[in-house]
Amino acid sequence: MQNHASLHRYIYNKYMTLPLLVKKVLLLLLVLGIFLPGSAPGHQEVVSQDIGISEKTGDRIPPDLIFRDENGAFVNLRDIFTKPTILSLVYLTCDHICPQVLGGLAVALPGLKLSPGKDYQLVTISFDAQDDPVTARQKKSNYIKAAGNSFPKNAWLFLTGGRESIARLADAVGIRFQRDSHGFIHPVVLVFLSPRGVITGYHYVSRYQYGVEYPVTFSTAELNAGLADASRGAVTRGATKPVLYCFTHQPPGQERFFNLLAVIGVVTLMSVAALFIYLRITSRRSGP
Repeated sequence: MQNHASLHRYIYNKYMTLPLLVKKVLLLLLVLGIFLPGSAPGHQEVVSQDIGISEKTGDRIPPDLIFRDENGAFVNLRDIFTKPTILSLVYLTCDHICPQVLGGLAVALPGLKLSPGKDYQLVTISFDAQDDPVTARQKKSNYIKAAGNSFPKNAWLFLTGGRESIARLADAVGIRFQRDSHGFIHPVVLVFLSPRGVITGYHYVSRYQYGVEYPVTFSTAELNAGLADASRGAVTRGATKPVLYCFTHQPPGQERFFNLLAVIGVVTLMSVAALFIYLRITSRRSGP
């Protein structure tokens, strides 16, 4: 305790001998450290009542919706949903969460028990009406490659369509999204469908691990369970957990936030350097 008290007195005495300008800078940094938010704006869990998920398990996907496959052919969803299906709604030009979700899903597929194309399929549909079959074909090639050389191409379909079909499909599965200046803001979720196109369950993506090769990972056990339920037509409710939202690459206010952090960082480094130099000089003057 005595050592701590001596250290506190030493720091206080040194602080009181600092020039007024240095004292003001240190005080400003302390205030900013207390009141500055801990994360960039734009990454809140819920941004609008118009964005989210309303589970519609037990409901059937409208059978008359028309989309185009990656080869440009028009397809009817009633001809697509003929086997257990993992449905994902994304937009193909996304450079944030969507590609991480599809990439994580692709690397998990070799661990599934069922045979792709025979026992189950994957269908990815873009809710951006500006996406076209050319983009879908390019994206499909990447994710099929990630799924492994033995994964059949016909087991994963990439569909694009018009605004009306997209709106009706999104409403049918209960996914609400919103266009932003740089793309879309939307929840990240997988939907399991029975061979009759009935929604049997949802798989929420709730974790995103920064700095790893595949930030979004999927449990093969949970995917196997979801497909098993879909095969039987067994309807299940999703577990209550936080929902991951895909934001555009630059949420509103984020640029100003990081500019402010950069300025504070520079000022902090300069202040620490000035304080260190000042203490060294005064220590030499007061030395023997």
